[in-house]
Amino acid sequence: MGMNAEVIAIGTFHRSIVPYLQYPKEYYVNTRDGVRIAETVFFVESGSSESRQLAAGFGVDPWDFNQHELDPARADLELLREMFGDEMVRSFEGLRDAGFSFFFLPNG
Repeated sequence: MGMNAEVIAIGTFHRSIVPYLQYPKEYYVNTRDGVRIAETVFFVESGSSESRQLAAGFGVDPWDFNQHELDPARADLELLREMFGDEMVRSFEGLRDAGFSFFFLPNG
């Protein structure tokens, strides 16, 4: 089994971030502004090589737990676009601009 990995975002919900979230907007109708939420931003389940590439996109070692809280300013947006496409990178940028914190989570 190879390594799978994801980048999650944790932050405060506001109506303005709904376009950047993974579920349809109607799922957030009853969500209160100010509540803390977690969101999967990037997800790799195809193995170790792409998981390591995702870690490299944030300049971290995937197995150095000291680095798992990510600095969004270090993100290699071009690499992330190549891996995940424009829409997912726009979601990352929207959550980044809204003050979310980001974490790298390896599995495997």
